[in-house]
Amino acid sequence: MINKVTLSPVNVKNQAVQSKGATAPQKNENNLSFEGSKVQGAKLAGAYQALNGIKTAKTVNFAGSLDLSDLEKQIITPKEIRIENLLALSEDIDLPLKKMPEGTEKLNAAGLNVTREIIDDKNVFTVSNDKGHTIFIGKVGIGKNPAPVVTYKQGKFMPEITVKDPSLNGKAIKMFAGSELIGDGFSFKMPGSYEPVPGEGHKDISFTGRTVITTLNKEPRTINAVDSYAESGLQKQAIKGDYADVVVENDPTIVIPAGGFGERFFNITREHENKPSGKLPTDDRYRIIGTTLNLAAAAGILNGDENDDVVYLSQNHEIPEGDDVYYVSRYKTDGGAIAEGLKRDIIRNDRDSIILNADIFTNADISRTYNALKTLPNAALVIPYYPVNPERAKSFGLLGIEQDEDGNLQIKEFLEKPAYTSNAPMPNDFTQPGAYDKAMDEFRKVQTAVDPSDENRFLANPGLYFLSKEAQKVLMAQGILTPQDTGLGGNVMPKIVKLANEGKLLDKNGERMKVYTVPLEAKGGKPAVWDDIGTAEAYLKLIKDVANEVRLHGTTPDNKYYGMPEFVLNDFAKNTDLESGIVYDSPKARESLESFKEKYNVQSVRGNIFVAGNTK
Repeated sequence: MINKVTLSPVNVKNQAVQSKGATAPQKNENNLSFEGSKVQGAKLAGAYQALNGIKTAKTVNFAGSLDLSDLEKQIITPKEIRIENLLALSEDIDLPLKKMPEGTEKLNAAGLNVTREIIDDKNVFTVSNDKGHTIFIGKVGIGKNPAPVVTYKQGKFMPEITVKDPSLNGKAIKMFAGSELIGDGFSFKMPGSYEPVPGEGHKDISFTGRTVITTLNKEPRTINAVDSYAESGLQKQAIKGDYADVVVENDPTIVIPAGGFGERFFNITREHENKPSGKLPTDDRYRIIGTTLNLAAAAGILNGDENDDVVYLSQNHEIPEGDDVYYVSRYKTDGGAIAEGLKRDIIRNDRDSIILNADIFTNADISRTYNALKTLPNAALVIPYYPVNPERAKSFGLLGIEQDEDGNLQIKEFLEKPAYTSNAPMPNDFTQPGAYDKAMDEFRKVQTAVDPSDENRFLANPGLYFLSKEAQKVLMAQGILTPQDTGLGGNVMPKIVKLANEGKLLDKNGERMKVYTVPLEAKGGKPAVWDDIGTAEAYLKLIKDVANEVRLHGTTPDNKYYGMPEFVLNDFAKNTDLESGIVYDSPKARESLESFKEKYNVQSVRGNIFVAGNTK
């Protein structure tokens, strides 16, 4: 029997929960305490003075409480700059780029300039950043009434333009770079490139034994998303992996870090969700975390029966502690929670561990990588690699390798987001003594991460880790897997690689354990497709690429996404218009846009546009 515990008592769909023992008032991420329209005891740099016409923003120390004007209430929120309706602004706004005090960076990370001019009997609204790059141009005929509401939001990451109107029936039009919306008396454009139908080639874009999910942010939402999948019966539809029998026989623990705040994804989810619980353009049975749960199902761990149970490690204590919920300390990342889980034997020390990210979209067959862990000589750790081009490589951790006498790829270097990939740095790029030598040393290390089968590709770390039970025991005994070492990719895994290559990672017989990499493969050994759903833009590109694959190959094995649930692929295609580039969150959204187009006699709506539920 697969060693699991029960999931059902943790269902909190209709349950109001409160942090256990929490007495201190809640603070938001920016260390600002908001009460109505008051800012209490806060340090808010730049925004307040800039809004009052002072162009050089300086830090303003707020003592006690300060009433905000109507305009300021429109703009300043705890997490972002927010303009509720660009078309209603009667004055220009200038928020220059400024280094913000710790805790307030998210309010104004990239500068903001909004101007209003009258050109050819039209009100022209232009939004740009501190570097002068135009983000949005909106033109509305003077006296045009009614007109849609255009909301602008900007936080630490991407700016967002949202078009709202009663005719959309609760939906909204979210515009991204490379989109336009032209109707009767108005035109809205966001400059940028747009490719209506994605190319057909290789695409590079930006959570059993017991299944353990570590949580940090909006924990009830994560549980709801897992419950929806667990109750759906989709596990039975998963295409079994090539070595699922090996996985079932050894009964590893699947560990799913689901703690991220998903700020880069706020354009899609807004404050209602964290990224793992974010909605895909399909029904609620399958949210973003569903991809990872599908990996576990395909490997034979989740089968849709009474043994399919999940344990949660709660860092934020937003859910009641109980049979399946264990409170752990709060860490900067999920790595600390995983280490504490191992130390307390919540995560079993006598079983292998498979660590899978919660915010990926992939058709990988993890049973193939797990089989490598069980068959490669003295394997302590296997990290599959995903090939990426040189420019994309700068956004990833890379795996520097060396081929052993048997042709296996052993990991020798763990390189985090390298600055130099394609070209060696030139001496005149550096002024500090020793800077050039240091850069050249990094460049040489990065070249060890070149794909042996394609010199134009690098071996990226997709964040999937397969750790043997033998290695876990040694690492715990040596104090390597400790809650203080919280970063898996930035701290723990590089330490394991270093120990193994120094010969300090020994099994019970005194033999050196090794770390390997193998290709990330789909069923049958085909190259897997893997995407990190890091930003809204990458999300939309992924959906369009899936829709194009369905257009070309249906859901047959020729589709490069084969292995994903068939209904997910079909829903992506059904809710995407490849000719215009529009992605809908549901068929209802398509109907809502048609109503909007009829009301405003829309001549053009195209590009990187997402029509979805109208959030805040």
